[in-house]
Amino acid sequence: MLGGCATRGQLEKVQRDQREVRALLADQGVTIDGLRRRIEILKQDMGEPGKGSKAATSAQLTQRLADLEARLTAIEQSHPAPSTTTPPPPTDQFGTSAPPSGAAPPDFQPTPAPPKPVSPLEADLAKEEASLQGQRVDLDYRDGLNLVRQGQCNQAAPRLRDFIRKNPKSDLADNAQYWIGACYYGQREYNQAIKELSDVMLRYSKGDKAPAALLMLADAFNDSGDQIDAKLVLKKLISEHPRTEEAESARQKLQKLGD
Repeated sequence: MLGGCATRGQLEKVQRDQREVRALLADQGVTIDGLRRRIEILKQDMGEPGKGSKAATSAQLTQRLADLEARLTAIEQSHPAPSTTTPPPPTDQFGTSAPPSGAAPPDFQPTPAPPKPVSPLEADLAKEEASLQGQRVDLDYRDGLNLVRQGQCNQAAPRLRDFIRKNPKSDLADNAQYWIGACYYGQREYNQAIKELSDVMLRYSKGDKAPAALLMLADAFNDSGDQIDAKLVLKKLISEHPRTEEAESARQKLQKLGD
């Protein structure tokens, strides 16, 4: 805490002290009003012939009046009326007005929330969609990608299969089969993912998705507890596609697997 800064506890104590002072001043105000009324009564008694003589002599009334006025003056001088002006806000050691307790300073800017981490599958999907910009692509394929992103594999698979059936010679046919396997892998349904990704190798071994399919196939085997087949697939990837990014990833994975 910087020296001179008003803490919440200090502000609460000041507010509590102010309430006590107001209560004390209120009590003193009652006392002062009572004294003034008594002075007025005495003055009236002294001014009405015969009335004052029944209660006390003129000298006694004069003395009592002087005593009451002296008490009134002493009370008023020792307890001046409270100021109606608002006290200045607390300041820090630089003389700058401190914000109220719990309030943010005027130039306070909330820290933005960190961006949500992007999964490898989401990053891969974003790359795929970027490559499709400006191209006329079958609606089944685009809808299939959206369903893959949502993790709706049982709906994505039929859409993508329809695309493959209608476009067997398309450059995106192997992509469609790959995304079916990727969807199941993203949902940790490893056995189904292995089946779908293996179909990429059986049907589209020369396609541009073959390296990615082999890498994900190896991950599916490894995540399902089958390290032997995972290593075999990684070695196949390095052997058949040695200059790809996937081959470099395969080499790193093999080192971690101890081979």
